[in-house]
Amino acid sequence: MKVVLLSGGGGTRLFPLSRESYPKQFLKIGGESFIQKAFRRALALTSKDEIAVSTNERYAFIVKEHLGDARLIEEPVARNTTAAFIYAIKVGVEEFGWDIRDVFAFLPTDHEISPDDAFAEDLRTASDEAEKGRIVVIGVPPKAPKTGFGYIKASGNGKVREVESFVEKPSEEKARRMLNEGGYFWNSGIYVGRGDVILDELVRVSPEFSPFVEMGVEELKKRFSEVSSIAIDYSLAEKTDRLSMVVADFSWNDVGSWDALYEVSPKNGEGNVVSKDALVMDAKRCLVFSEDTIPILIGVEDLVVVESKDVLLVAKRGETQRVRDAVKLLKERGFKEAVEHKRVYRPWGYYEVLLVGDRFKVKKVHVKPGRRLSLQMHHHRAEHWVVVRGTAKVILGDREVFVHENESVYVPKSTLHRIENVGKIPLEIVEVQTGEYVEEDDIIRVEDDWGRKEGV
Repeated sequence: MKVVLLSGGGGTRLFPLSRESYPKQFLKIGGESFIQKAFRRALALTSKDEIAVSTNERYAFIVKEHLGDARLIEEPVARNTTAAFIYAIKVGVEEFGWDIRDVFAFLPTDHEISPDDAFAEDLRTASDEAEKGRIVVIGVPPKAPKTGFGYIKASGNGKVREVESFVEKPSEEKARRMLNEGGYFWNSGIYVGRGDVILDELVRVSPEFSPFVEMGVEELKKRFSEVSSIAIDYSLAEKTDRLSMVVADFSWNDVGSWDALYEVSPKNGEGNVVSKDALVMDAKRCLVFSEDTIPILIGVEDLVVVESKDVLLVAKRGETQRVRDAVKLLKERGFKEAVEHKRVYRPWGYYEVLLVGDRFKVKKVHVKPGRRLSLQMHHHRAEHWVVVRGTAKVILGDREVFVHENESVYVPKSTLHRIENVGKIPLEIVEVQTGEYVEEDDIIRVEDDWGRKEGV
């Protein structure tokens, strides 16, 4: 079995912790990140060489930070799961040497699943069915009339069933009727099938994808943005007559909202899920998470309180699906916080904005050992760098200098410069920018180790 971990989404449903620049699959809420858990589950199915992570190019360095030297399938742009399936199969065959007749399991990386052994057994059952030329989806017996999940209507009584239809995120009233009727399952989004069967059947039921299925990897990569952005559920699963469903014996939650996270988290005697620094007095059934402050809740019930360094979310439990609407409004109003955190991750490390004022900005810059920023210049700002930890090698025009702890260097406007961590420990710098324009797009990049053309 070949396993493709789907990690290209920029989900915002766990905003403000999850944002476009650092989405949900990379969050560590209690130990491992979601993607690390997914990779560990995949290792129970097959060997490391038969696992690949399908992700957007912009997230590739983050995936490497979480998973080390795992195989990567880097999509040039986000085009939903149909494009991801096509590209992953093509890359697997052309670049990894996989056989197109192999069974491919496509697993989302941002779900909560347990126990691992039941999951592995169900995937093996799905693989056996796929060997017969079927395409298989995993259906989860519903525990409640959830409105945030898609549903599958299946017939039969065995472990493997025929799929009759799909229902996309019903109203609560309709969900209750479906549960009372029986035969409905939550759609896990986990698909299993032979590579050739998936592509052939996709072309048969959705012929608009035929040109892209016929392309080689290089051409497909160049024309990836032309692929229709549509989920595999709509392009293939709902149209094919070769679809089977395996009934899950594992517990599943797509953690698609703070309400969903509350459900799968351990609770105290009052039904609260609280972070370690929270102070909760006479409060019940609340979820409280903080990054940078001490939240205090007194005499309240059924609240979700989530604090990051720059955004505070307060919502009534049961209403957190509307967080996506809030993020949309923030984007429409031009708030950068809708997309990125104060801490912004880059292949070389990260920077964190500490203070912004009229004609100045203060940042903390963290550079990993052996990494360096791009060779660049700025036309509208000068920079003052103070090293607070480690040793920096700085290119400044035609000079090369070493800057040690408690030393500083000044970078004038329009001067080519680069900073590199030549030491064995992380390099930390306080950067003070001054000038008439201190936004991140004031950058002329001359040389970059990661081929970036914009951003920092």
